[in-house]
Formats: sequence, C-alpha cells, structure tokens
Amino acid sequence: MTNIQQIREWRTPTTMSPTYEKLLAAIGTQEFGSTVRDSVRTVTSGARRLYLFETSGRLDNSLVYSFCEPGLTELFPLYEKNYLRLDPVQDAYRAAPACSDIVFQRTLPTDISSAGFRRRFFDEPGIIERVTIVQRGAERWRGMNIARHASEGYFSDIELNSLIDLAILTLPMLPVNREKAGGAVRMLSVEQIEERFAARYASLTARERQVCARAAIGMTVEATALDLGIAKTSVLTYRQRAYQRLRVSSPYQLCSLVSH
Repeated sequence: MTNIQQIREWRTPTTMSPTYEKLLAAIGTQEFGSTVRDSVRTVTSGARRLYLFETSGRLDNSLVYSFCEPGLTELFPLYEKNYLRLDPVQDAYRAAPACSDIVFQRTLPTDISSAGFRRRFFDEPGIIERVTIVQRGAERWRGMNIARHASEGYFSDIELNSLIDLAILTLPMLPVNREKAGGAVRMLSVEQIEERFAARYASLTARERQVCARAAIGMTVEATALDLGIAKTSVLTYRQRAYQRLRVSSPYQLCSLVSH
C-alpha cells in the first residue's frame, strides 16, 4: 500500500517567493508547464516525468502538462485504457474529500499490484518511486506527479518538503491557467480554430484538424462524434494521431497552440 499523508499545516518559505512570481507571470501562457518543470529541477537534484493534471473522477484524468522521456507519450492511451483505474493515485483522491484538502503520496514499484503496469511504467524504465501531491478544489482534484530514476536515487526529505511547498503554490493555479489559456480559444469559432491548425500544422489531416478544434474549445469525445457524424472510436483515433504529431497530451495543450 502506498504511503499517503494529509498536509494539515503548511507555510511556504520566503525562499520560494521568486518561484511564485515566475509562476504567476506564466499563467495562461505556453510557458506555464515549463516554468513548473524548471522549478522542480531547482528544488531537486533530479526528477523525471512531471505531470500536472486535473480530474473530477476515477476515469476523468486530464493532463494539463506533461514532461517525460521520448516514447512514453505513446503509452498514454494504453495507460488510460488498462491501468488508470488500477493506479494507486485513486487512493490519494479518496484521502482528500473536502475542498482545499491536500495529500502527499509516495508510490514505489512494489505498491503497484498490476504486473503489466509495474513492468511498463516502473521496472523497465528504471523508475524507483513516484511522488504525487493532490489538492481537492471546488469542482475537481488537481495534482502533480514527479518520478525518480534509479540512477538518481530516492528523493531526500528536504527535496520532498520542497516539492510539497512547490505543489502548494502551483496546484491552485491550474484552473486559473486553464481558464486563461482557453479564454482566447472560446472567442473563436470552430472554423477559425480549424484554420489556425491548418495554417500552423500542415501535417494534420482535415479530420484531425476538426477533432482538435473541437477538443480545444472543450467539446467531449461524445459531442465531437455527434457533431462530425463519426464514431467515438474514430474521434479517439484521430485525436491520438494528432497528439502524437503535435507532441501534446491534453486539450489544454491544444488550446495553447491556437490561443494566440
């Protein structure tokens, strides 16, 4: 079983003030995720697989930003289909039921009950631990995942405390960043967004542009399928292909590509 602790009292040190200013300045821009990534690197001696995410339930897990080794993004559909519901992060959600609750979870490979999940996402790539900080917001949970490779050793207590401090500053910004990043997109018509994708990303097919434009304004897979008159499985296929070409992994990242 993973180690989960509720963060009941906290006070961010003044040394985090410059980081806080940088994060505030980056909200709603393409640099928000990379600013968080650089901040993680500043407070640790090494970290892998940074994920910023929001979720309203067990199977609704939307990546706001991800940074990981090449090739891993191709496994995201497999994770969502076979392993998401088996991920111990579900326990972290249950441990933060009330608004503003914050929990810290430390997951080791031995905490993963699924042999396939453990092998693909921990053992083969050499990941020896994963740290997750989750906060319950008014409408959904928001979280930060950071992993550590065997070559870097386990996170020290000082690093863990610094990551918690950073997450406490960052997590409340996720919905604000989402709203700011998506605001400009919502002012455009779907056709205008399709034109932006066509002008900027010639590698996308016409159908992929249609699917991406609808994802960027927040349309669900079901709504997109109805709007385009195609199957939900086709929407997922077109979206996955487009994500791979654009090197993104969430609708929020799509927004940032066409919001300016």
